[in-house]
Amino acid sequence: MFQDLIQQHYEKLTKSQKVVAHYVLEHPDVIALHAASEVGKQIGVSETTIIRFCYQLELGGYTDLQKRVQKTLVAKEGSTLGTYLATNALREEEHFSAAVMLQDVERLQKFAYQINDQDFKQASKKLHAARHIYILGLRSSYAAAEWSAFTLNVVRQQVTLLRPEAQDVIHTISQMDERDVLLVFSFHRYYKQTIDLTKIIQKQGVHVIGITDSPLAPIRRYVNTIFPFTSSRKSTIDMMPSILSFMNTLVIGMTAEDPAAYESYQSAYDAVDSSNLFLDGDDES
Repeated sequence: MFQDLIQQHYEKLTKSQKVVAHYVLEHPDVIALHAASEVGKQIGVSETTIIRFCYQLELGGYTDLQKRVQKTLVAKEGSTLGTYLATNALREEEHFSAAVMLQDVERLQKFAYQINDQDFKQASKKLHAARHIYILGLRSSYAAAEWSAFTLNVVRQQVTLLRPEAQDVIHTISQMDERDVLLVFSFHRYYKQTIDLTKIIQKQGVHVIGITDSPLAPIRRYVNTIFPFTSSRKSTIDMMPSILSFMNTLVIGMTAEDPAAYESYQSAYDAVDSSNLFLDGDDES
């Protein structure tokens, strides 16, 4: 995939070539349909810069890049819904709620094809084998982190949501080692504390799985496996339904490693008498 190529060669790109890299990731549809000269005008760089960018990726030229982008888009695109919603204001829809929800469905379909199958399998195995799973996500990433911690705690033991404002995080980090896994969420505008803590944790030998919105996100330097959900809009709110769906899928992938063990834990969880904590049906006593 062209995204992987950009990630692999990103560090050796010039400043102007990095601008091109970000544009390619965020607007692959433009690359697929327009000549290098037109793309250069939209970005504000020369056609030569575009061509040199392609060579830095060890491609044969811009046409080679176009073919790779087109191939990826063909695999991802299969519905006219996105085009329809893009050309009609949602507020004018008769069924406004349905239009908004279907927009999420369209976005989810696109994100689904961005997942690297080998990385997914590795992450599932790592989560299953982990002695302890730690989860980190601050500010705009906190909702995804909290939901993931709650869900993982339902199906297995030894899951901790890191909360720097309420914990001695350094003490917790000192207990980590290569038997553990960190699941870290980092979305634009890439909160510095998340990146700094992840860097420290990786030095403990912990396997780090990163969920972010770009293969070029700063967190990429400190993760072993990365799942970048690229989008033209850097909005965590827009991405959240897809991120939660992915996390649900990742948890399912983890439990598929040993269904019997997870079913046993689930049974023990359900067997706890919590009737005095919840209201069932019309019971309000």
